[in-house]
Amino acid sequence: MNSIFETPRLLLIRLTDTSEGSQHVQWFHENWSNDEATAWSLHGKCHTLAESREWMLEHKTKYNNIFYSCFAKTPTSKGTEADPGDHVGSISLRQQHSGPAMLPPPIPGQESSSTYKPINLRVIGYAFFKQHWGKGYATEAGKGLLAEYARSVAEEKEKGEELFYVEGGADQDNPGSKHVLEKIGFKEVGWKEEKEPVFLNGKWRDPGYWIYGQYV
Repeated sequence: MNSIFETPRLLLIRLTDTSEGSQHVQWFHENWSNDEATAWSLHGKCHTLAESREWMLEHKTKYNNIFYSCFAKTPTSKGTEADPGDHVGSISLRQQHSGPAMLPPPIPGQESSSTYKPINLRVIGYAFFKQHWGKGYATEAGKGLLAEYARSVAEEKEKGEELFYVEGGADQDNPGSKHVLEKIGFKEVGWKEEKEPVFLNGKWRDPGYWIYGQYV
């Protein structure tokens, strides 16, 4: 995938440089040390730059995460990594080797097909700073990322040997996240019941969350 790409209002920069003191680590830390941006994450916020760097390394090695920082263009920004605009949040696609949280629905138009193909699965995640909520940035970034991902896997998809599927999850008490998934084309798959309550966004939540999915 391209290291930098644009949408009408945003510049997205893929974070890959995990060396100490890198700008990529700093941007990652800005996102993962923010209370509101990490409120719905099971991992929770990172408290130091070193902790963020360790988490970024895990994203890269364990999850093969395609992680982009998102920047709002300004009249004076140059649209480059050195001058990207205003940092508004992040969006990512992480690999999940353990399989989907819920069985994906049949591909539209192929409901009766019995042909099995392995699923190349990624999970979408997004986190934006509170001062930039309500501006449609998550939706715009999501559509842009999915289009860029589809472009990057088009050649492999053409071979017909596997299916490319992206899954997303949203807590019952986080309707904003559900709306984002719906706006970028995901369809509701079902409710994933968990055994234990989870602590998210300042309180204990009932176990379980909504699963959405989309073939690429």
